[in-house]
Amino acid sequence: MMTQEELHDEFWLLTKGILQDAKIDTAEARIIRRWLEEHGLGDRFSFLLEKLGHKLSDGYLDRFEAKEVIDSLGFVLRELNANAGR
Repeated sequence: MMTQEELHDEFWLLTKGILQDAKIDTAEARIIRRWLEEHGLGDRFSFLLEKLGHKLSDGYLDRFEAKEVIDSLGFVLRELNANAGR
């Protein structure tokens, strides 16, 4: 079983890799949602899984939804970064 710190590091690396081009598409959002469903980040970031579920409910992430997801991912990454002292 992974520690909370290892989970945060893995999520951070996954998300940073996806967001390298400052974009997110439907397939990438599904990858992040699946990771969160399987691993989670704790209650503090549960809003992200809820947001992804809501935005992907129609099976497609439009550019406005993508912007909201990117903003939420950015918030989570900044929080994880601050807590890890990166």
